[in-house]
Amino acid sequence: RLAARGFELLHYTGGDLARQLRPVSAFVTIAPLESFSQEEIQAVRRFVDRGGRLLMVGDPTRFEVVVDESDPFAFTFQLDTDKIPLNSLANEFDLIFNGDYLYNTLENEGNFRNIVLKQDGMSDNFLLDDVSELAFYSAHSLQVGPTAVSLITADDNTWSSATDRPGGLVVAATGQDGRVLALGDIHFLNDPYFTVYDNSRFIAHIADFLSESSERQLTLGDFPYFFQQPVNLVFTGNPDLGAGAFNDIIALQDAFQKADIPLALAAEAQPNHDVLYLGLYIQSDDVADILASSGISLTIQPPIMTAVEEQDAEATPTPDPADENGAAEETAVRLVQSELGNVQMAGTALIVLAEEDGRRSVVVLAASAEGLQNTVSRLLDLIPLDVQTALESCLLQDPIALCPTNVADEPVEAELLTAQISAPTTPGGETPAGGGGGGGGQPVADLGAEVQGPIALGETVEGTLEAGVSHAWVFSDGPAVIDITVTADEDLDATVELYDPDNVLLDQQDAAFAGETEELRGIDIPDDGDYTIVVRDFFDDGGSYTLAVAEGELSEAAPPSGEGIFLFVQDDGDPLNGGVSSGDALLALLQPQFEVTAWTTSVDGTLQEGDLDGYALVVWDTGDYQIQDGFFDDNTAVILNYLDNGGSLLVTGSAPPLFGDLPLTPITDVEVSGDDPILIDGFTSGDVFSLDQSYDAILPDLVGGTFDEASTAFFLRGPDSDTPGAVAGFAVYDQEFDQRTVFIMFPFVSLPEDVQATLLNNIVTWFGLSS
Repeated sequence: RLAARGFELLHYTGGDLARQLRPVSAFVTIAPLESFSQEEIQAVRRFVDRGGRLLMVGDPTRFEVVVDESDPFAFTFQLDTDKIPLNSLANEFDLIFNGDYLYNTLENEGNFRNIVLKQDGMSDNFLLDDVSELAFYSAHSLQVGPTAVSLITADDNTWSSATDRPGGLVVAATGQDGRVLALGDIHFLNDPYFTVYDNSRFIAHIADFLSESSERQLTLGDFPYFFQQPVNLVFTGNPDLGAGAFNDIIALQDAFQKADIPLALAAEAQPNHDVLYLGLYIQSDDVADILASSGISLTIQPPIMTAVEEQDAEATPTPDPADENGAAEETAVRLVQSELGNVQMAGTALIVLAEEDGRRSVVVLAASAEGLQNTVSRLLDLIPLDVQTALESCLLQDPIALCPTNVADEPVEAELLTAQISAPTTPGGETPAGGGGGGGGQPVADLGAEVQGPIALGETVEGTLEAGVSHAWVFSDGPAVIDITVTADEDLDATVELYDPDNVLLDQQDAAFAGETEELRGIDIPDDGDYTIVVRDFFDDGGSYTLAVAEGELSEAAPPSGEGIFLFVQDDGDPLNGGVSSGDALLALLQPQFEVTAWTTSVDGTLQEGDLDGYALVVWDTGDYQIQDGFFDDNTAVILNYLDNGGSLLVTGSAPPLFGDLPLTPITDVEVSGDDPILIDGFTSGDVFSLDQSYDAILPDLVGGTFDEASTAFFLRGPDSDTPGAVAGFAVYDQEFDQRTVFIMFPFVSLPEDVQATLLNNIVTWFGLSS
């Protein structure tokens, strides 16, 4: 849901949390296993105070629960409330997650732990608009302090295992004027439970809550992450730009690229763009309105003349030039006037952050070209998420900062002359593209990286990045189709880029996290020119890596938008019953009618973002393999993004990762269920089909049918299986988000061949596809 709203999920794995909250609008923590430090708590508190959103989600199943099998309602918990790590943060906002487990034996969703929440227990809040009934699965209760507000309260038949008392149990609450949301259950967010009752609508409102950033107070310390649109770089006064200015521009573009923010030089601000203005005080007429709106005025008396204006003045006789010049020197006023006081322009740079009509602008002014260049370097130091703030030496009162330019006896210049300015340094001391370089390597023009040497086809090399340094490797073994992989150590969040002989970017990848592998696959190198592979650290902290270039295969282009089927066979997990895959059977049935792209993880590797774009249907087969990383597998993330963007999905397997850690029990046969005219066409409700063997497969908490009108069960577990009548195959159509999904919770290939053909044809028809 967040991806559909244009938001990206970043993972916090440690480090300076205050710095890493700079680019985000919300912080989400789900049942952490360690307590938050005092520094982390303070960082989150300041983040929320500035308008950031906080979501805290509890999960009693993370901790040991002992159940007396002779009395299934006699719970014994091994965890005290004050030992729940999440409470170290929740207490800061007047909330406590209790060390209990809620249950309802009178009315529940198929299991006494699956409590039903009714409208009369819901408060008046936008999070519950059009929500009348919810189901939570394994929920904590919450204690709500004086500054927090109950959002959802369970009914009087819901009991707490900690007190054995019913009624008044809060399962969701808000705080900090609605900027904090606490939920006692995580499972209702997962498949298939998000389709129960109004859970999906509630989840959509939670996504709206997390993605709402209008209350987020802008602060200069968050530069440049507060920009929301592509950024125009505009020099005030329209000066003639020389080499020094272009060094500034290249350094800024390189740094903004690392922050995934497009920045381009422009003569003036363009529609639907944010703006970064650079200039001198004397040439600041372009930004006079922005300065005035921030209560800033500039005083320059008498006016300062350019060299051309001085020549013209000298050609015009004056009555007594010496006396006049002396008077001017004595009475010259060069002041920046603001609520911070009056300061001299010489030696001081002004930075202003403004927002108007949806456009965010930053104005940077200085007295001289050198002072402006030094201030740009200061801004570059702000960009790495973990860098110590570069504004500590500034007089800061958002949205204004007055910073020293570190230029001795700085003149107040009349025009920006950039021909002789040296290049600024990027964070960590690296000279940007086009400038000189440090360390042992020679800088690559325009790339900001040090050459490490050649790398051949089939070769693997190792390297260590110093802080603020990037490495360049030169590949000249074309023509060839290659795969490039960069495996990072645990402290390095690697990115990889590929440039042609003219240093034009061909491809780049930044999809993994610290300690993981980045891949560029199926890259066509058409000639034997010098192609440059650049390895960087996203945070510029440095670390070790391994780079490999191997022979690859050309990636098949995706069919036109909304056409074709992508068959994804995931066979890289742990086999539960000998290692069974349905890929061949599915391909044989689909290929005569449809254009099918097949991808097998044991052969083709991990999916990357964009691989599924343009396909009308993705078929995800896990056979009888159990994927080790489960819901957090990289392939799962790509598929969920495809689904969130309106894709259609068919899932089949004994233990699909989407279902998390549900128990595995034997299934040997299935029974046709329901009356859907499309899904059971050619079958009769009650028909029983034996599978080709017994499989250990997930057992959902759904018996006899599904949970709401959006879901339709077409297969139940048969009479010879464990838990006969439990749902084994169902379809979900979420009209609100126009999403269609089908789940077959056993290997598709285990069905009789004639049943396979009929069922798959029915499912494809239900998805609305035609050959």
